[in-house]
Amino acid sequence: MTMTPEQARTEANKQLAALYASVTDWDRAILDQVVLAIAGDGQPFSMNDIRTIVPEDACRNAGLYFHALVNTEHPVILQPVGEVRSINKKAHGKKVNTYRLTVAGREFLEDRQAARIEQRRAAA
Repeated sequence: MTMTPEQARTEANKQLAALYASVTDWDRAILDQVVLAIAGDGQPFSMNDIRTIVPEDACRNAGLYFHALVNTEHPVILQPVGEVRSINKKAHGKKVNTYRLTVAGREFLEDRQAARIEQRRAAA
């Protein structure tokens, strides 16, 4: 069966949504915190920067985490601004994107952090 471009896009979005769900709340919280810390001054950053700080377990899902942030349309959270070579030996020199955190992206991540804190308080 041949799919139309719209059907293929819908199917791809369903598969991506399932993959995004595999990023744990813990990993998302860690990665949110790291992105806010290293990108808060407006300087570009890449997965290489994350890799030097975050435990390997959280790094495994970082690609999906970044993909979800980059593909969020409103607000635009991360703007791709370039590429660098990966420091991950398993990547064999593959290029990784560099990003800049937008003002709206900072607000989005800060709001997400605040919501997590509120949820923990409510559960206690």
